[in-house]
Amino acid sequence: MDRQISSDVVERWMYHLRRQRSRANDTIWLIETGTTYHEGRDGEPVVDVTDRWLKEQRDVVAEIDILTQLYHQEND
Repeated sequence: MDRQISSDVVERWMYHLRRQRSRANDTIWLIETGTTYHEGRDGEPVVDVTDRWLKEQRDVVAEIDILTQLYHQEND
């Protein structure tokens, strides 16, 4: 089923994706410069999840890069 999506909606999606990529890149930078992330209970850190969080943020950047490339292929 083909549906038309207005260019305004597509541009808003792209804006959102770019913001998500920017946030993910900021988080990657924080981790690479020493920030750590932990899961915990009652305010006490239990498990270091920094490596998992770094991988997830790198995956976000990679997925958004693919979507952005597709967008540019269709619209340039």
